[in-house]
Amino acid sequence: MAARSTRNSHESKSEILKAALEVVRRSGAQSLTMDAVAEESGFSKGGVLYNFPTKDALITGMVEFLAGQFEAEVSAARERNLSSECPTLSAMIEVTEGWLSEQRDLAQAMLATKADRPDLSEPFMGVKSRMKAAIEAELSDRGKAWAIWACLEGLHFSEAHCVTIFTDEERALVFQDLRKRLTQLQD
Repeated sequence: MAARSTRNSHESKSEILKAALEVVRRSGAQSLTMDAVAEESGFSKGGVLYNFPTKDALITGMVEFLAGQFEAEVSAARERNLSSECPTLSAMIEVTEGWLSEQRDLAQAMLATKADRPDLSEPFMGVKSRMKAAIEAELSDRGKAWAIWACLEGLHFSEAHCVTIFTDEERALVFQDLRKRLTQLQD
């Protein structure tokens, strides 16, 4: 349980969302309760409910938080890849590889929640639309770029749906090949 201190509303919400994500990561979506989040975050149940009045509001907040985190990581990786002809796609490869290693169980757990709430795709669709526009501005050969992106999506969704057939080593080879293909795309 986290120690509670004086914090502003944004910090409070962020701490609660991180705690909720940890509950889901550790115990699955079925274990996401306001009581479990309160215990994990160090807030009272009333404090959690003040920030997220319903479980749906909490779940929506979690998805928006994850989408923002993903976009921020892609943005940071893009800055590291500015020498690439397509820094956005380079960043997407880098960040997706990291998320599949570090956030795999979270994606699987959140999938169960999404079944009842198709609107939960909207935050990620906004992020993807912005990435698509950036890639379109960076590359003229979009078909090959979309093929790389589709591969990233396939890897992500097979992990989230628990139907991946690749070992970690095999997945690393796929990422290595995607980087090679991106380099060839730039030549």
